[in-house]
Amino acid sequence: MASPGPETAQTHTLGPREAGRLWNWVLTRQGLAPHTRRTGVEEIADAGLGLHAARLPSPFATVAARAADPSIPLELFNPAVRSRLVTVRCMRKTLHTLPLDLAAAAHAATLRFRERDALRAIVNAGYGHAAITAATAAIVEQLGASGPLFHRTIEARLGAAGTPVMVTRLALKLAWERGVLAYLNQAAGWNREVRVFTLAASTYPTLDTALDPHTAVELLMATYLDRYGPISIKDATWWSALSRTTVTEALQRSGIKLVRLFTPWSHSPLYMSAQRFAEYTVADDADYLSGVNFLAHEDVALKAYFETRSRYLGDLAQHAAFNQIGEVLPTIVLDGRVVGTWRWDPSAGRVRHRLIPRLLPAARRPEVRAAAARHTAVLRSGLYRAPRPRIAPGQLNR
Repeated sequence: MASPGPETAQTHTLGPREAGRLWNWVLTRQGLAPHTRRTGVEEIADAGLGLHAARLPSPFATVAARAADPSIPLELFNPAVRSRLVTVRCMRKTLHTLPLDLAAAAHAATLRFRERDALRAIVNAGYGHAAITAATAAIVEQLGASGPLFHRTIEARLGAAGTPVMVTRLALKLAWERGVLAYLNQAAGWNREVRVFTLAASTYPTLDTALDPHTAVELLMATYLDRYGPISIKDATWWSALSRTTVTEALQRSGIKLVRLFTPWSHSPLYMSAQRFAEYTVADDADYLSGVNFLAHEDVALKAYFETRSRYLGDLAQHAAFNQIGEVLPTIVLDGRVVGTWRWDPSAGRVRHRLIPRLLPAARRPEVRAAAARHTAVLRSGLYRAPRPRIAPGQLNR
């Protein structure tokens, strides 16, 4: 028998129109409307509870969709900005780039099952605690002396001292999951990865990797509710990979006054902060429409939900917006509803889009074309282009 939901102060039933307005209001709060675009990467990452980072283009495209200026996504390549954002494996064991306070909560709340998997891999490989501890100490010593390093460089240096490559890899994995190490992508373009490892304490001295797990879960779920409510408990458990009991108890401990909502999106009750619901009811009319948005592969606005995906799918089958392994495709969304998909065409250096028949009114097609052109320009600006080899004088005639 499923555990009961959290205590609520009010209950409301929303019809299709009211529910649609509420969903658009949630999107406008994240910067997904022309009049609410955000002015910095950190602000965008905070408003969306991170940037999904499992695919290389996703963080850049996520920021591009929410940025007030086309130059803002380029901040992702700025070392100062990078020092205030960290990429961690957390919700559903996927990579997210988060501000440091939210990263600490996401890391500690989800550490248990990630650490369990890393320890199981060590046992399955037949290595003991002593070998992994020694390799971890050697890795920390190497990174402390030299700064960030490629994993192959670390493997080679430890290998020269007699540590098997597999032991180094297992130690790297465990140390990363535990927050001893951090991952950096030092590439200067969204289409390339330069993956290195660094000491978390050196690169992110204010990142609290030892946050109490109960406190972390409470903070994570309270933030998720704030950014994405109304949510069902099944939405929350799928998004976080935490249990129903853990999610419900965390919401209870948070002390947030909740409202319970019944919507066309699900037969289950949905939950939302009473304060946010009150804000929604008095919002300006402009905040009930989010316009045309080109959302990233695995965009956080869509991946925040599972049971209530009809809020953006409507009557569409899931395969209209998701691939066979459950990843949400790069989508075109009109006032909160999926109306098509898009992709980057590397040979042409432009965005190609495909609309789902009969969903987009003809009068809105110019908006989509204009948005595709803007998105193309922003993605082009963030491309890494390998330098052309220099040709010495006289070589052309040889």
